[in-house]
Amino acid sequence: MKKKETILLIEDDLSTIDIYETVLKKANFQVETIKWGEESLKKIKKMKEGKIKKPDLILLDLILPDINGIGVLEEVKKYKETEDIPVFVLTNYADPEMEKREKELKGDGYFLKTNYTPRKLIELIKKRLKK
Repeated sequence: MKKKETILLIEDDLSTIDIYETVLKKANFQVETIKWGEESLKKIKKMKEGKIKKPDLILLDLILPDINGIGVLEEVKKYKETEDIPVFVLTNYADPEMEKREKELKGDGYFLKTNYTPRKLIELIKKRLKK
């Protein structure tokens, strides 16, 4: 039996968390959710040190209560141990500069929540993970 792939959802909006957790679980993914950027940075450090398993993909909101999501993306892509984790930036914030920065950091896509239904996002995740 194939193991469930794990999605790390870094998002602070409770209704958005509820929607994405529900849809991801129905699509047979394991979901772990973090609401704070600083907590995400600590988790990335543990991944880098090999203390915890890496997720198969990260869904990252840009606007977090404590730090900008780009800072989290920078941290993921900074280490050879974590740079291979696909990261989808998922935001309501249409900003060409942020989108440019995401590409420079080798993120795996900048998606506006209003343009991608959760089902469409699942299709993109499955395609990226070749599920």
